Amino acid sequence: MKKFCLILSAAALACGLFGEIKTPSIYSDNMVLQRGEPVKIRGWASPNARVEVSFAGQKKSVKAGADGKWSVFLDPMKADKTPREMVISENQKISKTIKNILVGEVWICGGQSNMQWWLAKTADGAAASARANYPILRYFSQNGYNTDAGSAPQEDSHLGAWKISEAGKVGTWSAVGFYFGEKLLKDLDVPVGLVYASRGATSMIAWLPDKWLEAGEYTKSRKAAFAREMEKYDYKAKLDAHNKKMVAAKAEDAKLAAEGKPKRKRAWDFHIPPFPNTPWAAGITPSLMYNLMVHPIRGYTARGVIWYQGEGDSGGAACENFEIQMKQVVDSWREAFENPKMPFYWVQLTSFNSETWPEARWRQLRARSSIPYSGVVNIIDAGEQTQIHPIYKTEVGERLEGLALREVYGRKDVHPYSPEFKSAKYSGDSARIVFETRGRKLEGRGEPRGFEVFAGGKWKPAGSARIVGSNGVEVKSKGGEAVSGARYLWKAWAKPDVWLYNQDALPAFSFTDGGSN
Repeated sequence: MKKFCLILSAAALACGLFGEIKTPSIYSDNMVLQRGEPVKIRGWASPNARVEVSFAGQKKSVKAGADGKWSVFLDPMKADKTPREMVISENQKISKTIKNILVGEVWICGGQSNMQWWLAKTADGAAASARANYPILRYFSQNGYNTDAGSAPQEDSHLGAWKISEAGKVGTWSAVGFYFGEKLLKDLDVPVGLVYASRGATSMIAWLPDKWLEAGEYTKSRKAAFAREMEKYDYKAKLDAHNKKMVAAKAEDAKLAAEGKPKRKRAWDFHIPPFPNTPWAAGITPSLMYNLMVHPIRGYTARGVIWYQGEGDSGGAACENFEIQMKQVVDSWREAFENPKMPFYWVQLTSFNSETWPEARWRQLRARSSIPYSGVVNIIDAGEQTQIHPIYKTEVGERLEGLALREVYGRKDVHPYSPEFKSAKYSGDSARIVFETRGRKLEGRGEPRGFEVFAGGKWKPAGSARIVGSNGVEVKSKGGEAVSGARYLWKAWAKPDVWLYNQDALPAFSFTDGGSN
């Protein structure tokens, strides 16, 4: 027995000296590392073990902490399409090999359902999927997640894995991410890695780490409200009620089927059971999505973030605090990815039949002014009236890519900026509106439309509108009424009235000025 115990002790000692190196799943086969920047590699080893990381001629070593955590930084590297292996050793013994690694540009794809929206469901999805044989385009998928675990920051992504772009196998990728990455790959001719971190029906509060909820009065109040609800939350009672509801629904469906009638249509979330760790929907639970999808990939070296979200914060107090929340998200993610100047580009809400969206769009645009190294793209011409998930995602991805090309990669021949309201002067029955065009000419498409004037105490369609010079529009009231305000596309469903573009085929941002806003 004593001899057996000694054998066990020796085995345990060996495991301590040569334990299996582990890394978060984002550090795995097929990954893309960011070029031109120190690249962080991190993971877990035996406590106090000596860890060495070898890659592309570099060797970096570090002593793991008492908790086994370790991290090293590789020196900046040039883009490289040649697949390479990374070897990680513990106490001079090879413990982990990561294969098929490229070096190029890495972008994080964040937001809610319009960023999540599958490539296969878009207008150009079939053609895009058919041509998607791009071995140097990679996608880190986090399509699976364990909501029950989200009350605490997770150390790894649930079912996270890098995938290679292959024809016919990219249908479940983020459409916006794919179109962005495809265009970037072709324009830069370097490998591109897309890191998926988005989820449908989510508000910004779900994407904030817990400590950042205290940074704004609105998010702080929501955190407090959640805590109060959680104290009295009876998960078992909620689950029992849900199960009864499902039994009744099944019986109803069976009855309808027996009568030859179609099943009753139910809300998209009808079948989702309650969660043990939140009385609220997952998408509005404070910090939940950050814990599940951002904390596991924190520190991964990336060039920037593209973000498509806002539907979940487009009304009420959430919209009133939109700019503050947006800054909280950007600042907290920059902290998570250890880059205070990380570019962060987001998509303004498109045309859709929701009365709160004009205000939300305006706030999305204004948020840019308080956030350095950020930008907004305008897609007001790419929506659908009754479909909150428009199928037109090519324009979204390509406009984001244009912004990145200009702002990040210095392509002066690319002009990614939509015309933007600058000032207005009112005189009698007319308003002279000046746009910031960055030297690009304004153009109208079809008959002038979309403009309104404030006259006679109310907003009315403009009597006329015409482009004046290269950056101005003159609008007039009908019947010579005095004008004291002007606005353009200040409506939810605005697509039919999109008239004003620039020479680069980019639509002007909506705006409102003067009158009664």
